[in-house]
Amino acid sequence: MIIRNRQMGVLKEKILLNCAFPLADMIMGTCAMKWYKQIALMNKWTKEEVVDWQTNQLKRLVNHVYSHTRYYREVMDRIGLRPMDINSLEDIKLFPILDRNTVKERYEDLMPDNIKDYPHRKSSTGGSTGEPMQYICDENTWGFVTAMKIFSWQQTGYRYGDRYVSLGSSSLFPTNRKSLVHEIYFRLKNTIPLNGMNMDDATCAKYMDLIKRHKIRYIYGYATAIYLLARYCRANNVEWHFDVAFTTAEKLTPLYREVIADVWGAKVMDCYGSKDGGITAYEIEPGVYNVGYAAWLEASSTEPSELYATNLIDFAFPTIRYANRDEVMIGDGCSTSYNGQLLKEVIGRTSDVVSFDNGHRLTTSGFNSLFRGFNVEAFRIFKTGDHSISVQIQKRDNYTQDEHELLYSSIRKYVGDEVEIKFEYVDAFHPLANGKRSFLYNQ
Repeated sequence: MIIRNRQMGVLKEKILLNCAFPLADMIMGTCAMKWYKQIALMNKWTKEEVVDWQTNQLKRLVNHVYSHTRYYREVMDRIGLRPMDINSLEDIKLFPILDRNTVKERYEDLMPDNIKDYPHRKSSTGGSTGEPMQYICDENTWGFVTAMKIFSWQQTGYRYGDRYVSLGSSSLFPTNRKSLVHEIYFRLKNTIPLNGMNMDDATCAKYMDLIKRHKIRYIYGYATAIYLLARYCRANNVEWHFDVAFTTAEKLTPLYREVIADVWGAKVMDCYGSKDGGITAYEIEPGVYNVGYAAWLEASSTEPSELYATNLIDFAFPTIRYANRDEVMIGDGCSTSYNGQLLKEVIGRTSDVVSFDNGHRLTTSGFNSLFRGFNVEAFRIFKTGDHSISVQIQKRDNYTQDEHELLYSSIRKYVGDEVEIKFEYVDAFHPLANGKRSFLYNQ
């Protein structure tokens, strides 16, 4: 029976990828299958061949932006840069950083005068760092991101068409389907969308009943929501096995990873993406993320630093050296079979990194390490002023006064003597409006 099910799964995947998906691409004007084949081909190339392809894409992009966008022509003329000056990926650094404020202020000037030649859709960031930013998503980028997801998931044994639950909010579910065709495409993935905003016991029980009823072996969604479901299973002796848990959208902490893997016996593949930067990356090998070929990333390989991304294939809304407000570490020197760029750590949003005038700097990863040694279920840190923070803690039953005092003294060491610290104990934490849960806030 197992062999027969596997054979049926292989056959179903072939039909979907070779017949149904290309037909959907043709009707919808998308290009995911073109990119799926390209990614599979490039995956067999040498690193030098990948860099050559990316360099040629960069040259085409720079020629395009100089000829067709007001913003980049102004920038390049001002600094004396011409398209012919771009001969390598390192030459990207000749361009200035493109930040979100510039995207908002020069939105019209970033659009090329021949944008009608490039199928696209309007989109926006989730707003977890403040006001959402409007941008345009080239269908070319959408196709690549979709294809990279399918290809990367397949490396775990997943077959396209295998049923999975998607546990998140509207940012993980398609909300702008234009027609019945978009609905059909969504159904091709065989996804069961579940809302991860409220993960109380009653909701978790309902979700696990559904998962068992449909014999679902894959789960995808916000890291915290998946962790909370796993924790519910452990607390209530609910037995189930997922083959893979695909976490995304939030920082996957060591505790989350440990609980998810232990409770369900699941392989955990973390996924990092930034649609506004054209970035998609998957943790195919533990501890390192394979970056999709369509973006070129700049960051330090020795310490966390702000990420600058160049989308090499987006001609509808070009972004060169775009600062997406994430902090990462590039994986130069990591031992892996992948022939593209690598990330060895995703720190998170720079807005989730709190800095004080005295030079002290708080990061999510640092607090993860600190709180893991205490009977603390969850925490949030708010910077409430130039010299003050609020520490919110959801404590476990065996949390003690000694732990309180030790935490206070430890945080005091982190922030310095000049910063006022206020502790607040809460019963539970609720997600943000977009469904995500963050650790650090700048108020």
